[in-house]
Amino acid sequence: MKEADFQRQILWAFAHDREVKMFRRNVGAYKTEDGRFIRFAEKGQADLYGWIVEHRCPFCNKVQWGTHFEIEVKSEKGKPTPAQREWLMMVARNNGIAILVYPHPSDPVGLRDRIYKMLTGQKCPQCCERERL
Repeated sequence: MKEADFQRQILWAFAHDREVKMFRRNVGAYKTEDGRFIRFAEKGQADLYGWIVEHRCPFCNKVQWGTHFEIEVKSEKGKPTPAQREWLMMVARNNGIAILVYPHPSDPVGLRDRIYKMLTGQKCPQCCERERL
C-alpha cells in the first residue's frame, strides 16, 4: 500500500470522530516558474497532526484536555528519515504524542481502533516493535 493511500485511510477513519481532530500536513518544497523556492512546513514534520479533545490517562484517570499528537505514516517498507525521527522525539519531549505507524493486515476492519489505542497510550501489541523510534 502506498503511503498516501494509507494516510487517506487514517484521515477517513477519523473524519467524523468527536474525540480526535486530525489534519494532513503538506511537507515539501516547490520551485516557482520565476525561480523562487517555497518550502511547505518544516523539514521532518509528521504527515498527520491534531489533538485529542479529551484524553484520560489509563493509569491515574486524570483528564488532559487538548493533547497534541503527530503521526508519521510509512508504507510497509518505509523508514523515517533522521529529520522525521528528530521531529517525533521533539514532540514527545514536549508532552505531545508522537507515533510512527505502518499498515497492518487487520487495518480494513480495525484501523481506527488501532490508531486510537496508540494515541491514548494503550499500545497495540502487533505494532509496538515497529513503532519504536
